[in-house]
Amino acid sequence: MIANSDGWRSKAPDTPTLKRLIKVGLTLLVLSASASILNSHSVHMGGVSVVWLSNGFLIGVLLCAPRKHWVSYLALGYFVDFGVNVGFANPVATSAYLSFCNMVEISVASFLTAGAISEQPELTELRQLRSFLLYAVLLAPLLASSMAILEWQTLGSSGFFHSLQIWFAADVLGIATVTPLYISFHHRRRFSNLPTLQTLGLFVALVTVSLFVFDFAKVPLVWLVLLMLILIGSCVGFTGSALGLLLVLFIGGITTVYGQGPLNFALTGPLSTKIFMFQIFIFVSMLALYLTEVAMARSARTRLRLEASETRFRLLAEASRDVIVLSGLDGERKYVSPAATELLGWSQEDMLKGDYLDIIYPEDIPRFLAMLADCRDGRETSALSYRCRRQDSTYLWLEANVRLFRDSLTSEPAGFVYVLRDISERKVAESKLQDAFNTVEQLALVDGLTGVANRRLLDETLSREWARAVRDGTLLSVLLIDVDYFKSYNDLYGHLAGDTCLKALANAIQIVLRRPPDLLARYGGEEFVVVLPNTPHAGAEAMSERVLQAVEQCCIQHAGSPYGNVSVSVGCATGFASLDSDPNELLKAADVALYRAKAAGRNRVDVATTELLVN
Repeated sequence: MIANSDGWRSKAPDTPTLKRLIKVGLTLLVLSASASILNSHSVHMGGVSVVWLSNGFLIGVLLCAPRKHWVSYLALGYFVDFGVNVGFANPVATSAYLSFCNMVEISVASFLTAGAISEQPELTELRQLRSFLLYAVLLAPLLASSMAILEWQTLGSSGFFHSLQIWFAADVLGIATVTPLYISFHHRRRFSNLPTLQTLGLFVALVTVSLFVFDFAKVPLVWLVLLMLILIGSCVGFTGSALGLLLVLFIGGITTVYGQGPLNFALTGPLSTKIFMFQIFIFVSMLALYLTEVAMARSARTRLRLEASETRFRLLAEASRDVIVLSGLDGERKYVSPAATELLGWSQEDMLKGDYLDIIYPEDIPRFLAMLADCRDGRETSALSYRCRRQDSTYLWLEANVRLFRDSLTSEPAGFVYVLRDISERKVAESKLQDAFNTVEQLALVDGLTGVANRRLLDETLSREWARAVRDGTLLSVLLIDVDYFKSYNDLYGHLAGDTCLKALANAIQIVLRRPPDLLARYGGEEFVVVLPNTPHAGAEAMSERVLQAVEQCCIQHAGSPYGNVSVSVGCATGFASLDSDPNELLKAADVALYRAKAAGRNRVDVATTELLVN
């Protein structure tokens, strides 16, 4: 599929365009012819092939083309290669076979390498470079040269090692330099990040140094060339390294073939040996450049990932309404997100300079320090709610989630990451909810009519005070109060008036109870109970008399009572509590005393006799 001008993708044609085939064919012809001229001069002077460029170019073409175009390009490459071989006076049969070997080399290199690299080849990535060097640079030339050697051995033209030099080394250098160049230019990657003049200056310097080393110098200075190549690679990039190596290959190859350069002065022996040493130099330089590029590219990718990660972190931190804080183990802040200013009023500079203990509510500091200690020791921590001082000296409720982060090299604890969230609205809602709960709970313990304690609270209080009396060895007293002639009051004045009467009596009795522990509860109907903790017999009897007087002072008219006003009868009981006793026994004793008071004419107090007291 290919993209058209409208942005949608259409199916790629089954074959390359004629214009494309012509461009590729002419390039192959130029590369094959130029390499053949150089190699022919070398062979004529007793040397071997220096470099073969067209195979590397065609491998690059195949790696960047759809698979269904490969056959067309291979056929084109075969005919161009065959024509060049025949043009340089090689036998037709030999030319046909050697061209076939070249196509086998190109096919194997392209097929194995294409399976290992992505649709967007990036040879500075170690995995892709490893596959390229193994399959395209080494394995495919070795296979093709072995096939060519079989033909040459049949013709008896040269020995095995000499035949291997003729093919293998030349193809290795051609593929290693031309294929990366083609891939880079095909994908239109930027050649150099430097200004054009600086880039040209580097290549001019490389050509100058190469001419000096390989043409004029009488001593081995090839390391100067390698330094220039590394300089170009570090400044220009991978494409610059490959192009520079190709220039050195031509300059050094030509001068070596014509008897110039350090290899001719430093080495004795045939020209083939000197060319072979030059090829080794180019190959070693290629590996050095490639590995340097891989290391630089990996470092650059790591740096970009770190920068991208930091950018994402800052974007998230700055866009979040939560405050994000990065601090050391000692609490010194390293980073505070901008939300701190919006939330607390403090500027980021103020937050970075200050101590976190200065803005935490004093009562919350121990819990905050405990949370940090748990986090530092590797224990699980939960969110902590605490109060934080704003710039205007008011306090804001925050919720802190803290995590320990470790040094990437030593894995030792390095500091804390806090995420602080404003929970003031939640705290207000929780407070309202708690107030509502307390209100409901209070209502559940209060008599709805009189507003005093109900039977449930009476039972809880009586049990609690009984247990306390057992523990402390103190006395407990209860008063059981009954409104006299209350039924007739309801009959005469109605139930609404009866309710009003009960509320007035409860209020009057409540006023008499002056101690906080004393409890007045509605027992049921017109009956009330007073619980008097730590109260002896005399004190309970005196309280009973005050209750009678309080009711009498209410002056609630009651025509159905012989006393003319509403009155009450009181049964009083006091006793010691014990583990094997029951507080209900005390109520029963008070009930018996109340019964006697009512039998004696009402409007009076009766105290439980000694035998009815709880022992």
